[in-house]
Amino acid sequence: MRAVVLKEPGILKVESVPDAVAEPGEILLRVRNCGICGSDLHAAKLGIGMPPGTIMGHEFAGEIAALGEGVEGWKVGERVVSLPQMTCGSCAACQRGEGHHCPAARVIGLGALPGAYAELVRVQPAQLLRVPDGVTMRQAALVEPLAVGLHGVRLGSVTTETACVVMGAGPIGAVTLLWARHAKARAIVVSDPSPGRRALAARLGANAVVDPTTRDPASALRDLAGVDPEVVLECVGLKGTLNAAVLLAGVHGRIVVLGVCTETDEIFPLAGIMKELEIAFAFAYTHAEFAAALEALRSGAIDVTPLVTDVIDLADVPEAFRALERPESQCKVVIELP
Repeated sequence: MRAVVLKEPGILKVESVPDAVAEPGEILLRVRNCGICGSDLHAAKLGIGMPPGTIMGHEFAGEIAALGEGVEGWKVGERVVSLPQMTCGSCAACQRGEGHHCPAARVIGLGALPGAYAELVRVQPAQLLRVPDGVTMRQAALVEPLAVGLHGVRLGSVTTETACVVMGAGPIGAVTLLWARHAKARAIVVSDPSPGRRALAARLGANAVVDPTTRDPASALRDLAGVDPEVVLECVGLKGTLNAAVLLAGVHGRIVVLGVCTETDEIFPLAGIMKELEIAFAFAYTHAEFAAALEALRSGAIDVTPLVTDVIDLADVPEAFRALERPESQCKVVIELP
């Protein structure tokens, strides 16, 4: 099968590798769509937890190609999405629907298990959900990042009374904006230095978009709602953005960290102390939130179609990674396989 292989940090190559095979208790999917995640970009560049030969890709939808020994309740050909993990299924975390906290969890596409930048991928039946009629496979591949945004908005307790700033208008910032709008937040300011991404945020319904290098997002929010930011959703994940969120937030504000910073960072604690801030770090989502994201697509409550700015083939992935190092108008780049 064709796959995109991480040869060494920063080096991706499209290669022919042995076909994936479903082991007992597993299901084999034929990948139809897979999104490129910002975490993939960081992990590939730094090689964190990613040995040579890693196949990435954890935002995917596909069709069941084969059932492993002992698997029941599923049929070859069914359209499905999968949480990108295999877990024990019986520990306290799994029982809470938080498989990402399972001590035995193995993540698909981030080093532990081969991912979906390939024609075939192995998954665990307990992690699967059927794609409803009316939801395309391209849309279904966005359930994973959509669940991340839902988890963040819930952690921030965003309601109709909330005035918030979304830092970053990349894929995670965009889905977070969609969920904040779904929660009917009274004012949403999105900040991003990219003109193309700011334009997309405006189309998605942000009340205001700003370039943080030229205007303070908190000032823009005060102009809209007359208050300092009550919730700051940090969706960038670069060194310095957490401290920027601390400085942005108003008194008794809440900060939700959705961006994945992969290096040591620092904040100015006194600013947080004086404002009595709350900071919540978001990691993945629950099984129920993943299902809720899929249901939002089925019902039409959330439309992810405008987020897909680029559709590419597996052969285009290495170049796409290079382009996303300095994103312009790209939001969600989706790999599509025949």
